Amino acid sequence: MNLFKNQGHLKIFRIPTLIGLLLLFVTQGISAQESNAKQVQVSPAEFTMGDSFCQDAQGNSDWCSDEVPHIVKLDGYFIDTHEVSNADYNLCVADLKCEPNGLHEFRPLEFNKSSQPVVFVKWEDAAKYCSWKGGRLPTEAEWEQVARSDNMGGAYFGKSYNTDSPQNSGLLEPNGWGLYDMMGNVYEWTADWYGPYKTDGTQVNPTGPTEGNQKTVRGGAWHSPSHFLRASDRVARFPEFQYSDVGFRCVTPILKKG
Repeated sequence: MNLFKNQGHLKIFRIPTLIGLLLLFVTQGISAQESNAKQVQVSPAEFTMGDSFCQDAQGNSDWCSDEVPHIVKLDGYFIDTHEVSNADYNLCVADLKCEPNGLHEFRPLEFNKSSQPVVFVKWEDAAKYCSWKGGRLPTEAEWEQVARSDNMGGAYFGKSYNTDSPQNSGLLEPNGWGLYDMMGNVYEWTADWYGPYKTDGTQVNPTGPTEGNQKTVRGGAWHSPSHFLRASDRVARFPEFQYSDVGFRCVTPILKKG
């Protein structure tokens, strides 16, 4: 696992909660109409998770050796078409169900626009938001399933980490599933602890290791080079930290009848 992939801006500027909320509401004009709360349905399916790219093209290098191909079978679910935006997240904050996200230490206004994906959100707070919406964070397998497509969609990447920032969600072409920004813009939290895959037989609705110290994020960010923008690429991040390049989207399980 390449340490470069784990770099994120950890310095945040915190302001008192009440003042912070007032500032966010005034500057962003939060309303339900700004929310991108759309989802697409994903039917139950079986697919090959992981990739032989590392072994075939990279000599099984450490940065990609965690992508061992294996068969996965998943139940159906709904998934957000867009990354959760600042406006979306602050509706949860206004409802007193989510903690305010942090602000960039030096460039807060460049990361806090209404339609940008929310960042500086701990894993726990991302999970709370999804629960508030009636769902949860996607598992790694669910995320990878819908990142795979003949049409990978547009990707905002290769920009400067120190001077650039995420763009508004949904500006580029969606992928073949109708999902925006699955590659680039910001990494996305998943539900799973980071660890080796179980690869024996078909894995049914896998949820990763039962414990760990880092969670898995997926998809690359605005500053990522192109070889990190692959459906199978995996990155480990500490769940208690807030990163400038990690956001999230939610899934809603389809309840089985009976």
